[in-house]
Amino acid sequence: MDYECAEKYGPVMRAFTMRCVAAILAGAIVLSSGAAGLARAHAEAPATTYTISIDKAMWEKWGFQYPATYVFRVSAVSPEAKAERRDGPSGEWTPLAVRTADDLFSGIECVRWDAAQGRAYVSVGFHTANTIELRLAGVGSAEFDSTAAYYDHRKAAYTLSNDNWGRLATANPGAAWQGPTNDASDKYQAAVHVCRGFHLPLSIAINSHMAGGPAMWQRMQEELHPGELAWEPAIHTRTHPCSVHAYEADGYQAQILGCRDDILKNLSNIPYGQHVFEYILPCGYHDDRLAATAAREFLFLRPYNGHDNPASTVFAAWNGKYGYFDGAGYETKSYDSVLQRRRPQGRYYAHDVALLNAAFDAVYEKEGIFYAMWHSDRYENSVIHDPRPGVDGTAGSTLIQHLAYVANRKDVWYVANGWLYSYRYVADHARVAAGRDER
Repeated sequence: MDYECAEKYGPVMRAFTMRCVAAILAGAIVLSSGAAGLARAHAEAPATTYTISIDKAMWEKWGFQYPATYVFRVSAVSPEAKAERRDGPSGEWTPLAVRTADDLFSGIECVRWDAAQGRAYVSVGFHTANTIELRLAGVGSAEFDSTAAYYDHRKAAYTLSNDNWGRLATANPGAAWQGPTNDASDKYQAAVHVCRGFHLPLSIAINSHMAGGPAMWQRMQEELHPGELAWEPAIHTRTHPCSVHAYEADGYQAQILGCRDDILKNLSNIPYGQHVFEYILPCGYHDDRLAATAAREFLFLRPYNGHDNPASTVFAAWNGKYGYFDGAGYETKSYDSVLQRRRPQGRYYAHDVALLNAAFDAVYEKEGIFYAMWHSDRYENSVIHDPRPGVDGTAGSTLIQHLAYVANRKDVWYVANGWLYSYRYVADHARVAAGRDER
Protein backbone atom coordinates (compact mmCIF):
# COMPACT_ATOMS: atom_id res chain seq x y z
CA MET A 1 0.00 0.00 0.00
CA ASP A 2 1.44 3.42 -0.98
CA TYR A 3 1.61 6.38 1.30
CA GLU A 4 -1.54 8.06 -0.12
CA CYS A 5 -3.67 4.94 0.31
CA ALA A 6 -2.40 4.47 3.79
CA GLU A 7 -3.34 7.99 4.70
CA LYS A 8 -6.77 7.59 3.15
CA TYR A 9 -7.79 4.08 4.31
CA GLY A 10 -5.59 3.44 7.34
CA PRO A 11 -8.08 4.74 9.96
CA VAL A 12 -10.90 2.73 8.38
CA MET A 13 -8.89 -0.49 8.37
CA ARG A 14 -7.75 0.06 11.95
CA ALA A 15 -11.35 0.52 13.03
CA PHE A 16 -12.42 -2.56 11.11
CA THR A 17 -9.64 -4.63 12.68
CA MET A 18 -10.62 -3.48 16.15
CA ARG A 19 -14.24 -4.42 15.48
CA CYS A 20 -13.16 -7.90 14.26
CA VAL A 21 -11.02 -8.46 17.34
CA ALA A 22 -13.91 -7.39 19.55
CA ALA A 23 -16.27 -9.72 17.72
CA ILE A 24 -13.87 -12.65 18.05
CA LEU A 25 -13.44 -12.00 21.75
CA ALA A 26 -17.17 -11.72 22.20
CA GLY A 27 -17.66 -14.99 20.31
CA ALA A 28 -15.12 -16.68 22.52
CA ILE A 29 -16.94 -15.39 25.58
CA VAL A 30 -20.23 -16.67 24.17
CA LEU A 31 -18.71 -20.09 23.43
CA SER A 32 -17.18 -20.23 26.89
CA SER A 33 -20.48 -19.23 28.43
CA GLY A 34 -22.24 -21.86 26.33
CA ALA A 35 -19.88 -24.60 27.54
CA ALA A 36 -20.30 -23.47 31.11
CA GLY A 37 -24.04 -23.32 30.61
CA LEU A 38 -24.06 -26.85 29.22
CA ALA A 39 -22.08 -28.07 32.20
CA ARG A 40 -24.47 -26.25 34.53
CA ALA A 41 -27.41 -27.77 32.66
CA HIS A 42 -26.02 -31.26 33.26
CA ALA A 43 -25.32 -30.46 36.88
CA GLU A 44 -28.74 -28.95 37.39
CA ALA A 45 -30.64 -31.58 35.38
CA PRO A 46 -33.28 -33.34 37.42
CA ALA A 47 -32.25 -36.65 38.97
CA THR A 48 -34.53 -39.49 37.96
CA THR A 49 -35.61 -41.79 40.80
CA TYR A 50 -36.96 -45.34 40.78
CA THR A 51 -38.17 -47.76 43.43
CA ILE A 52 -37.37 -51.48 43.16
CA SER A 53 -39.34 -53.87 45.37
CA ILE A 54 -39.64 -57.60 45.99
CA ASP A 55 -42.09 -59.75 47.94
CA LYS A 56 -41.44 -59.09 51.63
CA ALA A 57 -41.84 -62.68 52.82
CA MET A 58 -39.40 -63.97 50.18
CA TRP A 59 -36.95 -61.17 51.01
CA GLU A 60 -37.12 -62.05 54.70
CA LYS A 61 -36.39 -65.68 53.80
CA TRP A 62 -33.58 -65.15 51.27
CA GLY A 63 -32.26 -61.59 51.55
CA PHE A 64 -31.57 -61.34 47.80
CA GLN A 65 -28.32 -59.49 48.37
CA TYR A 66 -26.84 -60.73 45.10
CA PRO A 67 -27.09 -57.71 42.76
CA ALA A 68 -29.53 -57.89 39.88
CA THR A 69 -28.89 -55.66 36.86
CA TYR A 70 -31.54 -53.12 35.86
CA VAL A 71 -31.24 -51.65 32.38
CA PHE A 72 -32.19 -48.01 31.76
CA ARG A 73 -32.44 -46.11 28.49
CA VAL A 74 -30.55 -42.86 29.03
CA SER A 75 -29.70 -39.77 27.00
CA ALA A 76 -27.09 -37.02 27.26
CA VAL A 77 -24.82 -38.89 29.69
CA SER A 78 -22.38 -36.41 31.16
CA PRO A 79 -18.91 -37.24 32.53
CA GLU A 80 -20.34 -36.47 35.97
CA ALA A 81 -23.23 -38.93 35.65
CA LYS A 82 -23.78 -41.02 38.76
CA ALA A 83 -26.14 -43.60 40.20
CA GLU A 84 -27.03 -43.71 43.88
CA ARG A 85 -29.03 -46.08 46.08
CA ARG A 86 -30.73 -46.13 49.45
CA ASP A 87 -32.98 -48.60 51.26
CA GLY A 88 -35.85 -46.25 52.02
CA PRO A 89 -37.00 -42.63 52.02
CA SER A 90 -35.21 -41.86 55.28
CA GLY A 91 -31.89 -43.43 54.30
CA GLU A 92 -28.82 -41.65 52.97
CA TRP A 93 -28.00 -41.84 49.29
CA THR A 94 -24.91 -43.95 48.59
CA PRO A 95 -23.11 -43.57 45.25
CA LEU A 96 -22.51 -46.77 43.29
CA ALA A 97 -19.05 -47.63 42.04
CA VAL A 98 -18.55 -47.06 38.32
CA ARG A 99 -17.31 -49.93 36.16
CA THR A 100 -16.64 -50.08 32.42
CA ALA A 101 -16.71 -52.78 29.78
CA ASP A 102 -12.92 -52.99 30.17
CA ASP A 103 -13.18 -54.02 33.84
CA LEU A 104 -13.36 -57.58 35.17
CA PHE A 105 -16.07 -57.88 37.83
CA SER A 106 -19.03 -59.99 38.90
CA GLY A 107 -21.49 -59.98 41.76
CA ILE A 108 -20.84 -56.43 43.00
CA GLU A 109 -23.04 -53.34 43.21
CA CYS A 110 -22.08 -50.84 40.52
CA VAL A 111 -23.21 -48.87 37.50
CA ARG A 112 -21.86 -49.24 33.96
CA TRP A 113 -22.64 -46.39 31.58
CA ASP A 114 -22.82 -47.09 27.85
CA ALA A 115 -23.30 -43.60 26.45
CA ALA A 116 -22.84 -44.75 22.85
CA GLN A 117 -25.79 -47.14 23.12
CA GLY A 118 -27.77 -44.90 25.46
CA ARG A 119 -27.88 -47.46 28.26
CA ALA A 120 -27.11 -47.59 31.96
CA TYR A 121 -26.63 -50.99 33.62
CA VAL A 122 -27.30 -50.59 37.34
CA SER A 123 -26.52 -53.63 39.51
CA VAL A 124 -27.91 -53.55 43.06
CA GLY A 125 -29.05 -56.03 45.69
CA PHE A 126 -31.41 -55.74 48.63
CA HIS A 127 -30.00 -54.80 52.04
CA THR A 128 -32.09 -53.87 55.07
CA ALA A 129 -35.49 -53.72 53.39
CA ASN A 130 -37.41 -55.29 50.55
CA THR A 131 -37.19 -52.02 48.62
CA ILE A 132 -34.36 -50.14 46.94
CA GLU A 133 -34.50 -46.53 45.81
CA LEU A 134 -32.30 -45.57 42.86
CA ARG A 135 -31.36 -42.10 41.70
CA LEU A 136 -29.71 -41.39 38.34
CA ALA A 137 -28.16 -37.96 37.96
CA GLY A 138 -26.14 -36.22 35.25
CA VAL A 139 -28.24 -37.56 32.38
CA GLY A 140 -30.73 -35.81 30.15
CA SER A 141 -33.34 -38.52 30.67
CA ALA A 142 -33.64 -42.04 32.06
CA GLU A 143 -36.33 -44.64 31.50
CA PHE A 144 -36.43 -48.18 32.87
CA ASP A 145 -36.11 -50.77 30.12
CA SER A 146 -35.79 -54.25 31.65
CA THR A 147 -34.00 -56.48 34.11
CA ALA A 148 -31.03 -58.12 32.38
CA ALA A 149 -31.17 -61.89 31.93
CA TYR A 150 -27.55 -62.12 33.10
CA TYR A 151 -25.62 -59.94 35.51
CA ASP A 152 -24.31 -56.75 33.84
CA HIS A 153 -26.02 -57.81 30.61
CA ARG A 154 -23.26 -60.36 29.91
CA LYS A 155 -23.25 -62.54 26.82
CA ALA A 156 -23.11 -65.91 28.61
CA ALA A 157 -22.83 -67.46 32.08
CA TYR A 158 -20.50 -70.03 33.66
CA THR A 159 -21.42 -71.71 36.94
CA LEU A 160 -19.04 -74.13 38.63
CA SER A 161 -19.60 -76.63 41.44
CA ASN A 162 -17.84 -79.40 43.35
CA ASP A 163 -19.41 -82.30 45.24
CA ASN A 164 -18.62 -84.13 48.49
CA TRP A 165 -16.69 -81.91 50.93
CA GLY A 166 -16.65 -84.08 54.05
CA ARG A 167 -17.67 -87.38 52.50
CA LEU A 168 -14.36 -89.28 52.26
CA ALA A 169 -11.38 -89.39 54.63
CA THR A 170 -9.13 -89.83 51.58
CA ALA A 171 -9.94 -86.23 50.59
CA ASN A 172 -8.24 -85.06 53.83
CA PRO A 173 -11.14 -82.97 55.16
CA GLY A 174 -9.78 -80.53 57.73
CA ALA A 175 -6.11 -81.32 57.06
CA ALA A 176 -3.54 -78.61 57.77
CA TRP A 177 -3.03 -76.40 54.74
CA GLN A 178 0.13 -77.16 52.76
CA GLY A 179 -0.72 -75.60 49.43
CA PRO A 180 -3.03 -76.45 46.52
CA THR A 181 -0.63 -78.93 44.88
CA ASN A 182 0.27 -80.82 48.06
CA ASP A 183 -1.53 -84.16 48.29
CA ALA A 184 -1.79 -83.84 52.08
CA SER A 185 -3.93 -80.67 51.88
CA ASP A 186 -7.72 -80.77 52.12
CA LYS A 187 -8.70 -81.42 48.51
CA TYR A 188 -11.70 -79.10 48.68
CA GLN A 189 -9.82 -76.26 50.29
CA ALA A 190 -7.28 -76.68 47.48
CA ALA A 191 -10.08 -76.44 44.89
CA VAL A 192 -11.29 -73.17 46.44
CA HIS A 193 -7.76 -71.74 46.27
CA VAL A 194 -7.30 -72.74 42.64
CA CYS A 195 -10.67 -71.37 41.53
CA ARG A 196 -10.09 -68.14 43.45
CA GLY A 197 -6.91 -67.65 41.43
CA PHE A 198 -9.01 -67.73 38.25
CA HIS A 199 -11.76 -65.49 39.73
CA LEU A 200 -14.20 -68.40 39.45
CA PRO A 201 -16.68 -68.62 42.35
CA LEU A 202 -17.35 -72.22 43.34
CA SER A 203 -20.40 -73.97 44.83
CA ILE A 204 -19.42 -76.87 47.10
CA ALA A 205 -21.81 -79.59 48.23
CA ILE A 206 -21.18 -80.48 51.89
CA ASN A 207 -21.76 -83.80 53.67
CA SER A 208 -21.88 -82.71 57.30
CA HIS A 209 -21.90 -86.03 59.25
CA MET A 210 -19.27 -88.13 57.52
CA ALA A 211 -15.47 -87.86 57.43
CA GLY A 212 -15.22 -84.22 58.36
CA GLY A 213 -15.08 -82.87 61.91
CA PRO A 214 -14.32 -79.55 63.64
CA ALA A 215 -11.12 -79.12 61.65
CA MET A 216 -13.08 -79.37 58.39
CA TRP A 217 -15.42 -76.56 59.47
CA GLN A 218 -12.34 -74.53 60.39
CA ARG A 219 -10.86 -75.01 56.91
CA MET A 220 -14.19 -73.99 55.38
CA GLN A 221 -14.41 -70.90 57.55
CA GLU A 222 -10.88 -69.89 56.62
CA GLU A 223 -12.03 -69.67 53.01
CA LEU A 224 -15.06 -67.49 53.88
CA HIS A 225 -13.22 -64.22 54.32
CA PRO A 226 -15.59 -61.29 54.99
CA GLY A 227 -16.45 -59.56 51.76
CA GLU A 228 -14.84 -62.23 49.58
CA LEU A 229 -16.96 -64.05 47.03
CA ALA A 230 -14.89 -67.22 46.55
CA TRP A 231 -17.35 -70.02 47.30
CA GLU A 232 -20.91 -70.93 48.18
CA PRO A 233 -21.72 -73.60 50.81
CA ALA A 234 -24.48 -75.93 49.56
CA ILE A 235 -26.03 -79.00 51.16
CA HIS A 236 -25.34 -82.54 49.96
CA THR A 237 -27.17 -84.09 52.94
CA ARG A 238 -25.54 -85.36 56.10
CA THR A 239 -24.50 -88.84 54.88
CA HIS A 240 -24.94 -88.86 51.08
CA PRO A 241 -28.03 -91.13 50.72
CA CYS A 242 -28.75 -92.33 47.18
CA SER A 243 -32.00 -94.24 47.69
CA VAL A 244 -35.27 -94.11 49.57
CA HIS A 245 -33.94 -96.65 52.08
CA ALA A 246 -30.85 -94.58 52.76
CA TYR A 247 -32.96 -91.46 53.34
CA GLU A 248 -35.35 -93.34 55.60
CA ALA A 249 -32.53 -94.62 57.82
CA ASP A 250 -32.06 -91.21 59.42
CA GLY A 251 -35.15 -89.47 58.07
CA TYR A 252 -35.56 -87.04 55.21
CA GLN A 253 -35.74 -84.01 57.47
CA ALA A 254 -32.56 -84.88 59.36
CA GLN A 255 -30.66 -85.59 56.14
CA ILE A 256 -31.78 -82.49 54.27
CA LEU A 257 -32.69 -79.75 56.73
CA GLY A 258 -30.25 -81.12 59.29
CA CYS A 259 -27.37 -80.61 56.87
CA ARG A 260 -28.60 -77.08 56.15
CA ASP A 261 -28.72 -76.35 59.89
CA ASP A 262 -25.22 -77.80 60.39
CA ILE A 263 -23.86 -75.39 57.80
CA LEU A 264 -25.57 -72.37 59.32
CA LYS A 265 -24.42 -73.36 62.81
CA ASN A 266 -20.77 -73.89 61.89
CA LEU A 267 -20.13 -71.23 59.23
CA SER A 268 -20.40 -67.45 59.23
CA ASN A 269 -19.66 -64.72 56.68
CA ILE A 270 -21.45 -66.70 54.00
CA PRO A 271 -21.53 -64.50 50.87
CA TYR A 272 -24.79 -62.64 50.26
CA GLY A 273 -26.18 -63.37 53.69
CA GLN A 274 -26.47 -66.26 56.12
CA HIS A 275 -28.41 -68.52 53.76
CA VAL A 276 -28.01 -71.91 52.09
CA PHE A 277 -29.53 -71.37 48.68
CA GLU A 278 -28.82 -74.73 47.07
CA TYR A 279 -29.50 -78.44 47.60
CA ILE A 280 -27.25 -80.59 45.41
CA LEU A 281 -28.85 -84.03 45.10
CA PRO A 282 -26.54 -86.95 46.02
CA CYS A 283 -26.34 -89.32 43.05
CA GLY A 284 -29.12 -87.22 41.53
CA TYR A 285 -31.68 -89.22 43.54
CA HIS A 286 -35.10 -87.54 43.81
CA ASP A 287 -38.51 -88.58 45.09
CA ASP A 288 -41.73 -86.94 46.26
CA ARG A 289 -40.82 -87.02 49.95
CA LEU A 290 -37.49 -85.39 49.19
CA ALA A 291 -39.25 -82.65 47.21
CA ALA A 292 -41.79 -82.04 49.96
CA THR A 293 -39.09 -81.85 52.66
CA ALA A 294 -37.08 -79.35 50.62
CA ALA A 295 -40.15 -77.28 49.72
CA ARG A 296 -39.51 -73.55 50.23
CA GLU A 297 -36.29 -74.35 52.12
CA PHE A 298 -33.96 -73.80 49.15
CA LEU A 299 -33.94 -71.72 45.98
CA PHE A 300 -32.40 -74.35 43.72
CA LEU A 301 -32.32 -78.16 43.63
CA ARG A 302 -29.37 -79.10 41.42
CA PRO A 303 -29.75 -82.44 39.65
CA TYR A 304 -26.96 -84.81 38.61
CA ASN A 305 -26.60 -87.79 36.28
CA GLY A 306 -22.85 -87.97 35.60
CA HIS A 307 -23.25 -87.63 31.83
CA ASP A 308 -22.90 -84.96 29.19
CA ASN A 309 -26.03 -82.82 28.95
CA PRO A 310 -25.40 -80.46 26.00
CA ALA A 311 -28.99 -79.17 26.14
CA SER A 312 -28.53 -78.08 29.77
CA THR A 313 -27.76 -74.45 29.01
CA VAL A 314 -30.85 -72.60 30.31
CA PHE A 315 -32.34 -71.57 33.63
CA ALA A 316 -34.33 -74.15 35.58
CA ALA A 317 -38.05 -73.46 35.84
CA TRP A 318 -39.74 -72.28 39.03
CA ASN A 319 -41.68 -75.08 40.72
CA GLY A 320 -44.72 -73.31 42.13
CA LYS A 321 -45.82 -76.33 44.15
CA TYR A 322 -42.58 -76.63 46.10
CA GLY A 323 -41.28 -73.06 45.87
CA TYR A 324 -37.85 -73.58 44.29
CA PHE A 325 -36.14 -73.85 40.90
CA ASP A 326 -35.63 -77.41 39.66
CA GLY A 327 -35.78 -79.72 36.66
CA ALA A 328 -32.72 -78.29 34.89
CA GLY A 329 -29.09 -77.48 35.57
CA TYR A 330 -27.44 -80.83 34.78
CA GLU A 331 -23.72 -80.52 34.03
CA THR A 332 -23.43 -79.35 30.43
CA LYS A 333 -20.20 -81.29 29.92
CA SER A 334 -19.16 -84.06 32.31
CA TYR A 335 -15.71 -83.01 33.54
CA ASP A 336 -15.19 -86.22 35.54
CA SER A 337 -15.87 -88.41 32.50
CA VAL A 338 -13.01 -86.69 30.70
CA LEU A 339 -10.61 -86.32 33.62
CA GLN A 340 -10.98 -89.81 35.10
CA ARG A 341 -10.17 -91.74 31.95
CA ARG A 342 -6.49 -90.79 32.25
CA ARG A 343 -3.79 -92.23 34.49
CA PRO A 344 -3.04 -90.53 36.74
CA GLN A 345 -6.55 -89.10 36.75
CA GLY A 346 -6.66 -85.47 35.65
CA ARG A 347 -3.29 -85.48 33.86
CA TYR A 348 -2.98 -83.07 30.94
CA TYR A 349 -3.80 -84.22 27.43
CA ALA A 350 -4.23 -81.62 24.70
CA HIS A 351 -7.13 -83.60 23.22
CA ASP A 352 -9.02 -83.46 26.52
CA VAL A 353 -8.48 -79.72 26.94
CA ALA A 354 -9.72 -79.14 23.39
CA LEU A 355 -12.80 -81.27 24.13
CA LEU A 356 -13.75 -79.25 27.22
CA ASN A 357 -12.94 -75.93 25.56
CA ALA A 358 -15.10 -76.77 22.54
CA ALA A 359 -18.04 -77.60 24.83
CA PHE A 360 -17.70 -74.21 26.49
CA ASP A 361 -17.36 -72.44 23.14
CA ALA A 362 -20.62 -73.95 21.90
CA VAL A 363 -22.52 -72.59 24.90
CA TYR A 364 -20.76 -69.23 24.74
CA GLU A 365 -21.74 -68.78 21.10
CA LYS A 366 -25.36 -69.66 21.92
CA GLU A 367 -25.27 -67.15 24.81
CA GLY A 368 -26.31 -69.85 27.25
CA ILE A 369 -25.36 -71.06 30.74
CA PHE A 370 -22.51 -73.55 31.07
CA TYR A 371 -23.07 -75.80 34.11
CA ALA A 372 -19.73 -77.30 35.17
CA MET A 373 -18.79 -79.60 38.05
CA TRP A 374 -16.29 -82.19 39.24
CA HIS A 375 -15.55 -84.25 42.38
CA SER A 376 -12.29 -83.17 44.02
CA ASP A 377 -12.11 -86.36 46.12
CA ARG A 378 -11.42 -88.42 42.97
CA TYR A 379 -8.06 -86.80 42.21
CA GLU A 380 -4.68 -86.00 43.71
CA ASN A 381 -3.91 -82.32 44.26
CA SER A 382 -0.48 -82.72 42.69
CA VAL A 383 -2.08 -83.84 39.42
CA ILE A 384 -5.45 -82.06 39.13
CA HIS A 385 -3.90 -78.72 40.19
CA ASP A 386 -0.54 -79.11 38.43
CA PRO A 387 0.26 -75.59 37.12
CA ARG A 388 3.09 -76.62 34.79
CA PRO A 389 2.77 -76.21 31.01
CA GLY A 390 0.97 -79.22 29.58
CA VAL A 391 2.87 -82.19 28.18
CA ASP A 392 0.63 -85.10 27.22
CA GLY A 393 0.69 -87.73 29.95
CA THR A 394 3.69 -86.17 31.67
CA ALA A 395 3.02 -82.73 33.16
CA GLY A 396 0.22 -80.27 33.68
CA SER A 397 -3.50 -80.60 34.31
CA THR A 398 -6.37 -80.73 31.85
CA LEU A 399 -8.63 -78.97 34.37
CA ILE A 400 -6.18 -76.12 35.01
CA GLN A 401 -5.63 -75.54 31.31
CA HIS A 402 -9.38 -75.56 30.68
CA LEU A 403 -10.17 -73.19 33.56
CA ALA A 404 -7.51 -70.80 32.27
CA TYR A 405 -9.28 -70.83 28.91
CA VAL A 406 -12.73 -70.22 30.39
CA ALA A 407 -11.79 -67.64 33.03
CA ASN A 408 -11.39 -63.86 33.02
CA ARG A 409 -13.63 -63.03 30.08
CA LYS A 410 -15.27 -59.66 30.52
CA ASP A 411 -18.46 -60.66 28.71
CA VAL A 412 -19.09 -63.84 30.78
CA TRP A 413 -20.93 -63.93 34.09
CA TYR A 414 -19.09 -66.17 36.60
CA VAL A 415 -21.46 -67.15 39.37
CA ALA A 416 -22.01 -69.91 41.94
CA ASN A 417 -25.13 -72.04 41.44
CA GLY A 418 -27.21 -70.66 44.32
CA TRP A 419 -26.31 -67.07 43.51
CA LEU A 420 -27.38 -67.68 39.92
CA TYR A 421 -30.86 -68.57 41.12
CA SER A 422 -31.06 -65.80 43.69
CA TYR A 423 -30.48 -63.47 40.73
CA ARG A 424 -33.02 -65.32 38.64
CA TYR A 425 -35.78 -65.03 41.22
CA VAL A 426 -35.24 -61.28 41.53
CA ALA A 427 -35.08 -60.84 37.76
CA ASP A 428 -38.42 -62.64 37.45
CA HIS A 429 -40.22 -60.95 40.34
CA ALA A 430 -38.76 -57.51 41.13
CA ARG A 431 -41.06 -54.57 40.48
CA VAL A 432 -39.61 -51.29 39.20
CA ALA A 433 -41.62 -48.08 39.51
CA ALA A 434 -40.62 -44.58 38.43
CA GLY A 435 -40.66 -41.81 40.99
CA ARG A 436 -40.51 -38.03 40.69
CA ASP A 437 -37.61 -36.13 39.16
CA GLU A 438 -35.65 -34.35 41.89
CA ARG A 439 -33.86 -31.07 41.44
